[in-house]
Amino acid sequence: MKPFERIAIVSNATKAGAAEVGEQLREMARDLKVEARLSTEFPAPSGLLEGMDACFVVGGDGTLLNLMEEAVSNDVPVAGIRHGQLGFLATFSPDEMKVQIPPLFRGEYKVRRRSMLSFRDKAGISRIALNDLVVKSGSNGRLARFSISVGDEPVADYACDGIVFSTPTGSTAYNLAAGGPIAHPDAQVVLMTPISAHSLTSRPLVFPSGITLKINCLGNPDSPLVSSDGQEAFPSPPLFPIEISVSATTFPLLEGIGHSHFRLLRHKLKWG
Repeated sequence: MKPFERIAIVSNATKAGAAEVGEQLREMARDLKVEARLSTEFPAPSGLLEGMDACFVVGGDGTLLNLMEEAVSNDVPVAGIRHGQLGFLATFSPDEMKVQIPPLFRGEYKVRRRSMLSFRDKAGISRIALNDLVVKSGSNGRLARFSISVGDEPVADYACDGIVFSTPTGSTAYNLAAGGPIAHPDAQVVLMTPISAHSLTSRPLVFPSGITLKINCLGNPDSPLVSSDGQEAFPSPPLFPIEISVSATTFPLLEGIGHSHFRLLRHKLKWG
């Protein structure tokens, strides 16, 4: 792959020690004659990734997700330096940076194109998500009722706390906590997992790319809460139904040559 000439470094200064790790990374870049632009602002300033060959994010998965739209619009691959809790996206270790990072600067890396979700409401407001879209009850302690369809064909009605629509990347996030399956990141699918469903027959489902799911409300007393990648999905309460599908847009995730998804799962989930 092409060696790096210009990189951006984003350190989430709200996390103890992240700024120091970012500064160490900038010094490594300087020693290797790579121009580095460092930001400790969170959220990162707009335009930070313009003209960059790559971006290194020091923080957890949430810090990386905050850069998602900027990375996609500039097609800049992003590498996560782990400085959070469970993070599956931030795969590089601060303790091993001196070994792991220089090969990346020299072009020894791969860019994994992670699939994303595309969703829009009845008003036509459209967004994308790297991890998930979550539709939850707008009332504390009360079940919500939703209907799911594919095109004009009904799939199921649910009485539950909410529903998680997940990408394979997000399958190890909220989807996993809600009891959903883990999908390989190369899969082109949408995972749908009900949250605390009122019926034991309400099970997670997996849908292929090329179809459009539709979620509608069934007489809920309050407007459902809709979030994507942990943030409000729409600037105002959306108009239902909401349509969800695998997006034509992908997220460029930077990985080392020796990265293994299964090794990561074994380590993170204590599988042995």
